[in-house]
Amino acid sequence: MTETSEKEIYQIIWLIRRLFRTLAQKSSQHLEAFGISVADRAVLEFLYPDKKLSVPEIAERYKISRQHVQVTVNGLLELGLVETQENPRHKRSAHIILNDKGRALFGTVLKKDEEAIKQLFSHLDENDIQITRNTLQTLLNKLD
Repeated sequence: MTETSEKEIYQIIWLIRRLFRTLAQKSSQHLEAFGISVADRAVLEFLYPDKKLSVPEIAERYKISRQHVQVTVNGLLELGLVETQENPRHKRSAHIILNDKGRALFGTVLKKDEEAIKQLFSHLDENDIQITRNTLQTLLNKLD
């Protein structure tokens, strides 16, 4: 790899980091109107529309600690957006499910997300979108 391409690759990584932080900030601002956090949204998304997952299962898919997911789930329980249900495979680790209020709220969040995403990508042509997706997926596969 040449010095020029190393600098270009570093710039790509820097842009991805900056894009991630900007998207996280915009997402956080967007979710304030719904009274939920980015972490809340992630857990709600895993459960939407009718999935039953335990805290350890959510943590595994989210690739974060079980304790962090438990704190988030506790907050969602307090907000009345999720409920617990007996887990026949594991007595001490209940399933977490969306209730009607949580499902309705997340459905609204998804609609608003779709509008924002369409606006964000409106200036890109299909080929650019496909190349970007393929490149990011290849990098992610390499890291996994």
